[in-house]
Amino acid sequence: MPQGKRIHSAGSAGETACNTAIPTLHTPTPLLYSTILSRQAGCNVWLKLENMQPTQSFKIRGIGSMCAKAVLEQNAKRFVAVGDSNAALAVAYSGRQLGVPVAVFVPGGIQPSIIRPKIELEGAEVVEDGRTVSDAYNAACLYVQNNDGAVLVDSADNPAVVLGNATIMSEISIQLQRKEPAAVITSVGSGGLLAGIVTGLHQCRWQRVPVIAVETHNTNTFQQALLFDADDPSPAGGGKRGAGGATKKRSESETSAPLSFISLLPPLEGEVCGDGDSKDSVAGGGKTCTRSDTESMYSSCGGRSRAGGGDVRQPEPTVATCLSAGSICARALELSQAHPVVPVSISEAMAVEACRRLLDDHQLLVEAGSAAALSIVGKGIIHQIVPELDHESHVVVVVTGGANINFERLEAYRQRFPYPAPIIAKSGQEIFLRMSDTALPASSVNSASPAPNKPDTASLAPITASK
Repeated sequence: MPQGKRIHSAGSAGETACNTAIPTLHTPTPLLYSTILSRQAGCNVWLKLENMQPTQSFKIRGIGSMCAKAVLEQNAKRFVAVGDSNAALAVAYSGRQLGVPVAVFVPGGIQPSIIRPKIELEGAEVVEDGRTVSDAYNAACLYVQNNDGAVLVDSADNPAVVLGNATIMSEISIQLQRKEPAAVITSVGSGGLLAGIVTGLHQCRWQRVPVIAVETHNTNTFQQALLFDADDPSPAGGGKRGAGGATKKRSESETSAPLSFISLLPPLEGEVCGDGDSKDSVAGGGKTCTRSDTESMYSSCGGRSRAGGGDVRQPEPTVATCLSAGSICARALELSQAHPVVPVSISEAMAVEACRRLLDDHQLLVEAGSAAALSIVGKGIIHQIVPELDHESHVVVVVTGGANINFERLEAYRQRFPYPAPIIAKSGQEIFLRMSDTALPASSVNSASPAPNKPDTASLAPITASK
């Protein structure tokens, strides 16, 4: 057994390997009551601290579940990941816990991200191949094809990933003593966590609890995907989805400008097969592999190009690197059509402000993309989405975590963005603007109704969350 190996069994102590009990690699995380956010919002605000996972992010829930299942059901002999990202760190940790070697493919000639040393510390082999993420991904697929027992761990649509992420809600249900929350707020990247949260809500019989899915303006792949589906005249379309969670049809007077899907990942060359609905064969093998949900674009991590012996910092397209997704998993889009999911995008300045406030108020440092979800509460936007909130309401913010952050990076953000940040947020066709920082709810430019009054925060009486 490798040093430090620790596996929580999902079954009873008497179960044997024949019973195929899937080990649990993640750790139950605290649900922290935030007094300061509760007073600002006029309701009970709880923080689900996924940054307390062994890999500093929620990724270990779904990826750990997928890896454990691959060992039991596929006799996996090696895990393969792409990119020095939070996902790859979760794969590396899972491999060490399960005693399975891990290979992480990354493009060469680029300065490693903050996460890479942590991946190597878990014992994973980092393989530089190609000049782009696309090259590294293709190399990983080829490796899987040519090595029996190699498994590419990269699909947010994988059922084991979704079910693993769903465990967040079962923990929250116990910690809230079965009290139904008024809303769950989370950041969204490729959609695996969102799919897990919605699945978990249904498992808890909380089908009507809205999920507020937060992105930044330049990583809003999910919101644009929903708008694209909303414009679809077919029965699968469903109309425009606004901040209230309801859908509304486009009027005849509105023009239909083409939507450009924002992708910070380079396109893949050639076709690769998928674990979901589309499975095309890959030349030279009968194995399946999907596009990586890699959230680490190397330039967006502040990487330095070493081409030609230079050391020039590349422009940073987003500070929310953990939200940069080339595509949204099909399961997340499917569930968002059947469950109240409200997409909201905010400015990067708002995400950075929330990151700084979390550190100041709770002494917790997470990635800006993770902190984006907190901005919905801290800036009062939550009242536009769930106007009936009062002092008895409970709102849960999933702090997704992330290891791609340190004080040096946070200081760079501090110098780059205004503080406090003006409110510039969008949900569907609704836009929220407020140039001054205030605890009052932001006003929608499309709504003539006044902002709801804040409840009396003196009467806040939070329940005691279970450990």
